[in-house]
Amino acid sequence: MKFKVNQKDLYNGLNIVRRAVATSKTLPILTGVHIKAVSNDGLILKATDLELGIEYRIKADIENEGSIVLPANQLLNIVRELPNEKIDFNLNTDKWQAELKCLSSLFKINGYDPDEFPNLPEVNENAEFNFSAVKLKDMIEKVRISTSSDETQPALTGALFVIKPEEVRMVSTNTYRLSYIEADMKTNTDKNVEVILPGSTLQELNSLLEEEGSAEIVIDENYVKFKFNGIVLISRLIEGKFPNYELVIPDEFNSEFHANLSRLHKAVKRASLIARLDANIITLKADNNLLEIDSIEGSSGYAHEEVNIEMNGNEQNINIDAGYLLDVLKVLDDEEVKIEMIGPLNPLVIKSEEDKFIYLIMPVRSQS
Repeated sequence: MKFKVNQKDLYNGLNIVRRAVATSKTLPILTGVHIKAVSNDGLILKATDLELGIEYRIKADIENEGSIVLPANQLLNIVRELPNEKIDFNLNTDKWQAELKCLSSLFKINGYDPDEFPNLPEVNENAEFNFSAVKLKDMIEKVRISTSSDETQPALTGALFVIKPEEVRMVSTNTYRLSYIEADMKTNTDKNVEVILPGSTLQELNSLLEEEGSAEIVIDENYVKFKFNGIVLISRLIEGKFPNYELVIPDEFNSEFHANLSRLHKAVKRASLIARLDANIITLKADNNLLEIDSIEGSSGYAHEEVNIEMNGNEQNINIDAGYLLDVLKVLDDEEVKIEMIGPLNPLVIKSEEDKFIYLIMPVRSQS
């Protein structure tokens, strides 16, 4: 294998596929990146930890075809420090050793036999459709905040992905909060398909998706494949049953109010400077077009904020986790935020009608 590739292109490609490189050294070859030189396709970079796999193609001048697996972190660190010039790449297959030359720099890196590297799984079509990249990224941003980190409940560590003939939904919950968002679109399926996407996959998609173009999505019983901007990302799905989220979302409320998103965000952020030093709990009191935000007075002190609102309904008072409220205020795009409440023992509901987004925060019972 022999080729020339621009340093910037190789570094960008390695940065993309490294997200799927295994962190555990149980199988050392999985800590590497598979590099394949193909005359008509340039370089094909591939990495996998057996749960997530990413493939990316970059342009290169291929003199001789071939492939090798090289340690990902070592290669990335070297390429990052090289000047933005052409890198001459040669392979010694007797030693599985790669030689990199760039101007006056020379490196030799020991690698692995590429035949021992696992192939990315084939994804058979159960549902297949194209989706706006910007909308997919927006949906992921809004649901990934509510995923759980409790590995004893695997289904809650990801997000439910529901594909209907004319609608796509995403839902996530850690039982203390819930995110629900839907989008109207025609898919190429005549049935309802429900799968659970891992939280780690949501995180990588959120980082890699750009706000242009579209993503091709293919789903079967075990895997999901996303293709966008020259990237192929394949993820194993989470097995298990997702809770019946529709039973949790209230269909009525006693009070609702609208607040300026920026002002509310800043007020909650200030109040949380004190609240987070104790239990991170704040009290919301809504009445007479005024929202009062108080930290629970404790050993670290006390904070009080006020925000003008437009309110319809009864006076409301609820204790909630300040972090849960801040998380959703960060990802909303509207100028105003709409909040619905039933009472102090019922969830607080935040809605964005433009995005068809619903966010629930369960109340924290008073310790007094």
